Amino acid sequence: MTSDKVPGGQPASLTVDAATRRRGRMGLAVPWENIPWWGIIVLIVGVIIGYSVLTSTRYLDAFYFIFDLPWNKETLVKMEKGKLGEGGQWSATIKPPLEPGRYTLYAEYVNEAGETIGRSPVYRIEIPPDTPELELEPLTPAPEAPLKLETSTPTLAGVAPQEAAEVLIYDDFSDQPMRILSRIWRANGVFLTIRVTIIAFAGALILGLIFGLMRVASRSPDLTVNAGWRLLVGAGLVALIWVVMPAWRNWRTMVPATLIVEAIMFLLPAMPYTFSTLYVEVVRGIPMLVIILYMGFAVTPALRNASKDWVTGEIDLRGLPAAIIGLAFGYGAYLAEVYRAGIESIPKGQMEAARSLGMSYFQAMRYVILPQAIRVVLPPLGNDFIAMLKDSSLISVVALPEVLQQGRLWISRNFRAFEGFNSVAMLYLVMTLLLSLLVRFIERKSALPGR
Repeated sequence: MTSDKVPGGQPASLTVDAATRRRGRMGLAVPWENIPWWGIIVLIVGVIIGYSVLTSTRYLDAFYFIFDLPWNKETLVKMEKGKLGEGGQWSATIKPPLEPGRYTLYAEYVNEAGETIGRSPVYRIEIPPDTPELELEPLTPAPEAPLKLETSTPTLAGVAPQEAAEVLIYDDFSDQPMRILSRIWRANGVFLTIRVTIIAFAGALILGLIFGLMRVASRSPDLTVNAGWRLLVGAGLVALIWVVMPAWRNWRTMVPATLIVEAIMFLLPAMPYTFSTLYVEVVRGIPMLVIILYMGFAVTPALRNASKDWVTGEIDLRGLPAAIIGLAFGYGAYLAEVYRAGIESIPKGQMEAARSLGMSYFQAMRYVILPQAIRVVLPPLGNDFIAMLKDSSLISVVALPEVLQQGRLWISRNFRAFEGFNSVAMLYLVMTLLLSLLVRFIERKSALPGR
């Protein structure tokens, strides 16, 4: 076996390593092997986004719209040119009524090109608690202390420039951090996507854990064990039905009800695995878009109509609740399989050892099996969280203004599909890459010894 040498008798590899060390001391070496792939992609995407944002007003406007800016003020009234009086005179009553608190109001004048050409003086007002809705004289600007009003529907008036096409009345709360945080939490676009993803994934985690535990239950348990007690409980349920439901007190109703209840109680030990398997296999076989549409346009109206008869008011899940429930219900089936795989990856000897120490099945699962299984399933759970973030774009079908819907609305207003969809794609890419970084960090910190 031979090795390459350079003049002087030293191996070439040693010379290369020495040269590399010298370049490192001079600051010339770039440790590319230590930079992960996502780091390079984030760098490239960051450069592209930065260049696009700094050099294109269209991208700036698209990002501004998708992030639902500004976060420090809200539009209360929007008046078009046709509603302005002679000489640009305008008057507007703020409705719905303002909540008790302090407000800084002003009008902004916009021309037909969408450019701001001026603004009115500032109106500083205070709405005391229990202030009625009254029609009072238009307010005058109050530059110093807030003016305490006797109405929660104040009227503002002023004069707009001749070239003004719109008058926008704003509520500016730049000096109120809690209102700014509340506005960010309620913002459309990016923050609506994040909010829906977090809430829906929390629900999917709970559903997945419940059905995952049911999936590891016995597939064919001995139904004769404690069958007498279960049938006795079933008889008690039948008696309760007899007391609570007077209309059912006839043999044509009670006989079938008794048979059904007793059959359910007899088969109860086999139902966890059966129901969880049915849920997992059926839901995973249906596209997520179909689940969201079914929840938004089939279950929600049916529940609203049915609840009118037996609930005060009605149960209305339109919009955000339907989207969150649909995503959580759909992803719960996938997370159930993740939990099942994590639990079954723990050696069976762990359960046997825990039971031999006198623990019940649930105690052994809670204190021995699940803590280890959770650490095993953290990486796939993180991947499913990223997948749900991307699938949250599907809730646009129920008219929720998340990132994709905001991008489409911007495109419909500006007829610039290229910039609009580029902005949407870049925002999703940045969010998923940052989450991938977080998942990798958690994976390293939570890895079991020896894995």
